[in-house]
Order: sequence, then structure tokens, then C-alpha cells
Amino acid sequence: MMCPACGSRHFAPVKIEGGLPAERCADCHGAWVELERYRDWRRTRPQVAAPEYAGEISQVNEPVRVCATTGRLMTRIKVSNDNPLRLDYSAMAQAVWLDKGEWERLLAMGLHDQLDAIVSERWQNDLKHAASRERADKAMRLRFGDAAYEQLVQMRSWLTAQPNQSEMIAFLNAKAD
Repeated sequence: MMCPACGSRHFAPVKIEGGLPAERCADCHGAWVELERYRDWRRTRPQVAAPEYAGEISQVNEPVRVCATTGRLMTRIKVSNDNPLRLDYSAMAQAVWLDKGEWERLLAMGLHDQLDAIVSERWQNDLKHAASRERADKAMRLRFGDAAYEQLVQMRSWLTAQPNQSEMIAFLNAKAD
């Protein structure tokens, strides 16, 4: 097995914080976590307190990593839209590479028990849709101004709840005399 981060071949089995079984690189201290072992751990794990994490988070501009077991390129996946944390995921190996400090960051975010959900297509699509909605809202806020945008949001919410919504919209679109 070759480390996706530093190329080292020096791995040792460990239990990272919370008792999660993994293979740790002796040189860069990253961890290889197989999702099957993760799921087994999650089913039987004790509650893990989420410590405050003060370390640095890996940045997006790092090179794409190669899977430690298959030799294929891994996918860099977002954890959330509000955090720069990115994880390296190998769909073929069903495993995640965690750089030093990334597991602790997942604990601090309260997402340590959702690793298999984070790597899912649904989670990633939900993040993309949320980011798209946020960009559209920001563009409309810039176009209309904050006060007008807030009024429009309230009107849209009110209009959505009306049983004759389509007639109301037609009325608003009709040319006034």
C-alpha cells in the first residue's frame, strides 16, 4: 500500500480517536479508512465527544491523490459548503484518505458518524444544489437590493401558500390599465 499523500509505504494499523480502525502512514500521519470497517465501527462505537479543533485544514489546490490500494485517481469531495475541508475518496476501494487532523475536524463538525453519507452521490449533489441556490440568492440580492429582496422572499412565501396561486401570478403579470 502506498500513501496517497506522501508516497510512503510505511503503514501501521491504528485506532484513531474514538476507536476507529485505520491504517496510519508513519511518515505523514494520514489515515486510510475503509468504509466497511467504518460502518462496523459506527454500529458498535461508544459516543465520542467532539473536541475543539484548532489545526489547519487541507486546501483544495493540492494535487489529486492516487488510491493506496487500486492505484487509480481518487475524488476530492466536499464535506460542507461552509467549510474548506475536502476528503480524498476512492469509490473503487470504498475508502477515504484522511490527512493529519481531518478526522479531528470531522469530530469537531459533528460529522464523524456520517462519513459514508458524505461520500454519497446524494450528499455531494445536495451540496451542489445548495451552493447554486446561494449563488442565485446572492445575485438577486445584488440586483434588487437587500430590502427589496427580503420583501420579494416574503411575497414568494405568501404566494406559495395561496390556493389560487396561478391566478394571482397571472393577475400580477397582466398589463395594468
